[in-house]
Amino acid sequence: MAKSVKKATPKRKPQAQPTPKPGPNTTVHIDTTNVNNMPTLTANSLVAESAVHSLQVSITFTFTGGIGQATSLLFRKGVLINMQSISSSGNIQFSEVQSGDSIAVNGVCTGNAIIVVNTPTVPLSPQQFEAGIIITGYLIQ
Repeated sequence: MAKSVKKATPKRKPQAQPTPKPGPNTTVHIDTTNVNNMPTLTANSLVAESAVHSLQVSITFTFTGGIGQATSLLFRKGVLINMQSISSSGNIQFSEVQSGDSIAVNGVCTGNAIIVVNTPTVPLSPQQFEAGIIITGYLIQ
C-alpha cells in the first residue's frame, strides 16, 4: 500500500487589529433632533444681514480725457458680497457695508480717472489714476 502524501498548508497569519488613536471618546452618538433641525440654505440666507452700524457706501468714478470702465467688489471676511461694474462716469452704491469690509476696484481708462469713496477708508480717497490699468482696494473704517 502506498502512503498518501499530504501537502503542507501554510499557517494563517493573524490579522492586525487597528489600534484606536488616542483622544476623546471614539464612540459616536447621533442625536436625531440636531440632524433634523439643521438650518436650510435659501436665497435669503446669502443676503448680507442688516446691522445697526451698516452704511450705504457710494463710490464715484469720474473719467476725463477719454473713456473708462471699472468693477467694484465688496468683500466681508474674504467672501464676495456684491460686485458691480460701470462703463462711464457715475456712482456705484453698496448697501449694508460694515466696518472692516473691503472694496476692490479694477478697471481701465484711456484718460484720467478719479475715484472717491464717501466714507472713511484706508487708503484715503480720492485717488487719481492716469491712462492705463486701475487697481486699488479700500478698507472701510
